[in-house]
Amino acid sequence: MKKLAISAMVVGYNEAHLLSKCFNSINFCEEILYADLGSTDNSLSIADIFKVKSYNFPKAPSGEYIQSELINLTTYDWVIFIDPDEFVDESLQLQIINEFQEISRNPLIGAVKVPWQFYFKKHKLNGTVWGGKNQKYLLVNKKRFEFLPITHYGRKLKDEFINYDISLNKSCTNVLHHYWMNSLKVFLQKHKRYLKNEGKDNYNAGIRVGIKKVLKTPFIEFYQSFISMKGYKDGFTGLFLSSFWAFYKMYVALDIYRIKKNKNIAQ
Repeated sequence: MKKLAISAMVVGYNEAHLLSKCFNSINFCEEILYADLGSTDNSLSIADIFKVKSYNFPKAPSGEYIQSELINLTTYDWVIFIDPDEFVDESLQLQIINEFQEISRNPLIGAVKVPWQFYFKKHKLNGTVWGGKNQKYLLVNKKRFEFLPITHYGRKLKDEFINYDISLNKSCTNVLHHYWMNSLKVFLQKHKRYLKNEGKDNYNAGIRVGIKKVLKTPFIEFYQSFISMKGYKDGFTGLFLSSFWAFYKMYVALDIYRIKKNKNIAQ
């Protein structure tokens, strides 16, 4: 396969069972960087097999924290960032290869968004805030895009640049597959870790909420996930995920409110 002048970044912890498929799907990149967070499985051995550049990092609240440092070690201006539980479908690989010259020559394009398909316990999600027709930044120009150490909100296109959107093809195959959560235990563990910092990160990013917003949040977010974004198409799974999303967003809003209140008292 033709190699492109692209660096790819992967951050992982004990996800050896996923890495081979992930690395294989980005083998069109000239350079792959892997940041390991202290894995006790054979993740580093797999990275060696694929001859990627491996780095050791301490555990962090989320991948955004690591990516904000790893981006500085990349060789090329164009960078793919991908999780170990994601892989680029072959049809999307070919589309990126075929369109990369056009993308890279345009001085206004800062990022490429691609169709993003979520799976929960290996089942395709048709709705909720995660499933259905979703998009993700996959390929970005590191001079036109920001990687900040902020959970879930640390990656964004700089204001003066534009997106290049890759649309879903008729066969719905040109997607970034995201085998998001393979078990309920992992799902709860990951979100528990996110909740430790997301309220603080949101507050530091300038987000403020009042008590009315906190109280409205679970109802608004549940409606968005289960009704507007068709979580009902996923049956009980959609109901559970939409309910969890409502709780999660309310918890974050409450944490932002608590931080604001404590700071006002301190002043």
